[in-house]
Amino acid sequence: MFLCIVIDGMSVRVGYNGVWKFFDGNPVVKGVSFSVGSGEIVCLLGPNGSGKSTLFRMALGVVRPDRGTVLVDGLDVFSNVIEVRRRIGFMPEEPVIYESLRIGEFLDFMFSVYGVKPGKERVMEVLGVLGLVEHLGKLIGELSHGNKRKVMLASLMLRDPSVLILDEVFSGLDPGMARVVRMWMREMARRGAGVLVSTHILPIAEAIADRVLIIHRGSIVAEGRPEELKELFGSKELEDIFLEVTGYDRSVEEVVKALYTEDVE
Repeated sequence: MFLCIVIDGMSVRVGYNGVWKFFDGNPVVKGVSFSVGSGEIVCLLGPNGSGKSTLFRMALGVVRPDRGTVLVDGLDVFSNVIEVRRRIGFMPEEPVIYESLRIGEFLDFMFSVYGVKPGKERVMEVLGVLGLVEHLGKLIGELSHGNKRKVMLASLMLRDPSVLILDEVFSGLDPGMARVVRMWMREMARRGAGVLVSTHILPIAEAIADRVLIIHRGSIVAEGRPEELKELFGSKELEDIFLEVTGYDRSVEEVVKALYTEDVE
């Protein structure tokens, strides 16, 4: 039994409620509150070191907030870590994978951990879409970095998690594969999953996000639908909004000017 929270008619898949986290006395997450609803894709944008990965690790039960709570499907994460992890499909920025296994062995291991039994035809279909069939006989350690990420993606695509947490999932993907991932995310949302994704590729964020959150120095500094943010900030592109609210627009201009300004003695 667990509490299913509903806000504005939408069940909440992930909820952060006033969470703080300190490392060595320094706040890296500062009173953050937001939710990801069933059927919703939320893009969390922010510079490196802004707190994105810490928030993801809180939802996975890896990092405990010093204040506040994190719920997944109404379950308190740190009271129900095992069940919560079964509900989440997580894609880390750097693949964490058993390199001494072959692709099929790794997938079988993941299926046993999560209690799923996709048919062989379905497995081969997903591997074919991801371009992995020709690599089936290889050890994962022999694969390129990009193909290791595809193996991780395959393990998620062959499950049915209620929550997807995807950290820089588009990094290193060619345009065709990026489109496959976008379509998969949309299909998962259509089926009721909540999708929380980070990316530095802002045009992709603008194209896929139902809602965008921008985090800077541990605080949410902007939140809304892409079109709402554009209206609020004067019809700018999402990239311009991101640079403005994180203070990067001025520093970028200064760097470019410095590069092309002749020294005068």
